[in-house]
Amino acid sequence: MCFLAIITLFLAISADISAQNRDPHITQIQVEARNNLIRLTWTDSPDARGPVYIFRSARPFGDFIPANIRPVVVRYGEQYYIDDTEDMGNVYYFIAASDVSGRRYDLIIPRINSTSLNFIPGEAADIYVADTPVTEPVTIEGISNIRAIQEGERVVIYFDSTGNRRNIILYRSMQPIRQPQDLLNAVIVQSGISSGFIDYPVPDITWYYILIYEDEISSVSMEVKPGVNSTISPVRITAHQINERSLRPIPLPVLTIRSALPEGFITDIAEQRQLGEVSVNMLRNTHIPDKLPMTQKTPRIFAIDLQAPTGGEESALFQILTDYFINFDWENARIGLQHYLSLPRSKEVEARARFYLGQTLYYTQKYREALMEFLTFKNVHLTEANHWIDAVLSAMVY
Repeated sequence: MCFLAIITLFLAISADISAQNRDPHITQIQVEARNNLIRLTWTDSPDARGPVYIFRSARPFGDFIPANIRPVVVRYGEQYYIDDTEDMGNVYYFIAASDVSGRRYDLIIPRINSTSLNFIPGEAADIYVADTPVTEPVTIEGISNIRAIQEGERVVIYFDSTGNRRNIILYRSMQPIRQPQDLLNAVIVQSGISSGFIDYPVPDITWYYILIYEDEISSVSMEVKPGVNSTISPVRITAHQINERSLRPIPLPVLTIRSALPEGFITDIAEQRQLGEVSVNMLRNTHIPDKLPMTQKTPRIFAIDLQAPTGGEESALFQILTDYFINFDWENARIGLQHYLSLPRSKEVEARARFYLGQTLYYTQKYREALMEFLTFKNVHLTEANHWIDAVLSAMVY
């Protein structure tokens, strides 16, 4: 019986080891800490080519993943992730592989696909984990250490650049830039910049920045590295932080005609003469034409929003448009859209809703607010936004 029990235990251990060797998993996990940023790197599994799931916990991972932890999903092949945390003392990570069908492999192997910042270097040769934040700067070839610092009404972009002097282009986006496809939602701020560049973005919007070498944009070598050449944390300038800038910040000296002409040229008492009867009659009969009424732009609505959706977030938007917008009830449409946008929406639906909100603000003569909405929509539909921006500016100077 004792011999049989030993054989059974041996087979169980062998099966467990075999399962670990059989189930796909990432390897060579490494952690580097700097300030409040943590850089994770690993080697993807060649047998599971689906997305990689990164779990973070304040406690070590055991045999299973706690149900309350939501993972960060990273594409297969990236093999790095930048995390932001304020607590460097108790951070534990587990990185799970998955296949293209969506199956995730939650096999936790200490020091292979799970680790922590508390791990003592030197216990395993193939794993390096920093005990404390790295204080010495890390030298990275190219662009690195990007920082977007808010200073009043402006944002200052700092970064490090080593190697050959190449043309650097600064992009700005309302969404995080984590992969090359995200540049489709970004706009170029300026080309050929240097560290300490000052930007004046639209207020009341969260902004992200990225720096790219010009010669890499059209090539396959372009890389997006969060925390290295793209910002992780957004910056936001609120409208009340913007001071009204005067067109004449320094008063010009007063120049009077008297001081410019010789003494005695102008008498102290100007001679007053009454207009003749002919001049008075001409003034009375002069017709001053009335100001022509302002021609407002015709409301615009996308065809997709004229079709009743089956459900989801678009149903509420459809209801606002059919109840108020198409009936020209601009005030109720404005209130409804503002309430609608107070909740998080998908990128596409939010862009269309803000386009309609900009129109309601235009028709209710809130031109400054309307201009901000159309400037935001400009990143989505340039031509349409420019037409409305022109209409708003014309109304502001009418």
